[in-house]
Amino acid sequence: MKQKIIMMLMMAVALVGATPAQAQTRDSVAFKPHWFVQPQVGVGYHVGEAKFSKLLSPAAALSVGRQFTPVFGLRLGASGWEGRNWQTHPVAEYKWNYVQANLDATVSLTNLIWGWNPKRKWNVYGLAGIGMNVGFNNDDAVALKAINESTGIPALQNGGFEKLWDGTKLFPAGRLGGGVEFDVSERVALGLEYNANILPDKWNSKKGKDKVDWQQNLLFGVKIALGKTRKHIKIEEPQPVVVEEPTPVVEETKAKVEPKPVVKEEPKPVVEEKKPEPVVEPAMSEVKVYFGFNSARLQASEESKIDEIANYMKAHPDKNLTVTGWASRTGKWEYNKKLSLWRANAVKKALVARGVDASRIKTEGKGERGKGDNREDRAAVAITIGK
Repeated sequence: MKQKIIMMLMMAVALVGATPAQAQTRDSVAFKPHWFVQPQVGVGYHVGEAKFSKLLSPAAALSVGRQFTPVFGLRLGASGWEGRNWQTHPVAEYKWNYVQANLDATVSLTNLIWGWNPKRKWNVYGLAGIGMNVGFNNDDAVALKAINESTGIPALQNGGFEKLWDGTKLFPAGRLGGGVEFDVSERVALGLEYNANILPDKWNSKKGKDKVDWQQNLLFGVKIALGKTRKHIKIEEPQPVVVEEPTPVVEETKAKVEPKPVVKEEPKPVVEEKKPEPVVEPAMSEVKVYFGFNSARLQASEESKIDEIANYMKAHPDKNLTVTGWASRTGKWEYNKKLSLWRANAVKKALVARGVDASRIKTEGKGERGKGDNREDRAAVAITIGK
């Protein structure tokens, strides 16, 4: 009786003191929303009555924006510098200045198609936006028209200044474009961008065939993130709980030696040998042992199934077992594959502890069951008895 009490106390201490094995952790990198600043400089081109090279002018831009997701961002900026055009007769160049406030939406085509990858260096994006163009210093066009009128040159012959403006004028604008960026570090990227600005026909002081004026820019710049663009997340993968069985304590007792009394020998009664009780075979060729959610710990409610299988195997030494573990579709497939094998090994360990030879038990982990399977069977171990 005393030995049984000691055994029960040690079992209780082992169960209370058992702690799960430390969970394995792995780092995962995720996108982090951030603000950025983007200075750019390059050349502008305005469609007009001259060679391409004579219609080029300097251009610059400065923008501040926020990248909300790996795909979508917004930026607010100012661009401009100088517009340039020519009259046809007599041939003469005229220039004016402008500043344009822009609100652009940007879409990363690379991340939209292939998904965000922190190791990828290249990014191709498109943009669309609206703007308000402020034109000023249109003195060249005003002077040319005055000279043409004083010399009697017809307006149509010199290209015309039918929509001449003076002073400071506001023009609405629409924008389309795209660009490519290359990351030199986590927070700095070099880029090349093209954008086309659609303006009213009056912008260049002339009347055009298309009834709109086009100002196009090719800009080289740098994009600087004002903070970290990535965040590191540690993902824990729990390990199965393994409870070590305590070593039984055997109390040594010294038997008292007493003198043997003299007993007359009597004839021994004939004792009938008890026939061994028949071993009850499991009701099914396949027994299922169920586990808790995300656990490989053998539940107390399933111990009777293990006892039944162990008794059967000891009574049939010619039989072998296949223990197949399963898991639900929750979580990642690689982890579910491991969890199903941990469950199968937990059942094997319990059978070996009950006297079943480990060489007669085969374990395998199948991972996830399908959506159509019974919900409880997704967290089960199937024990199949074969020859």
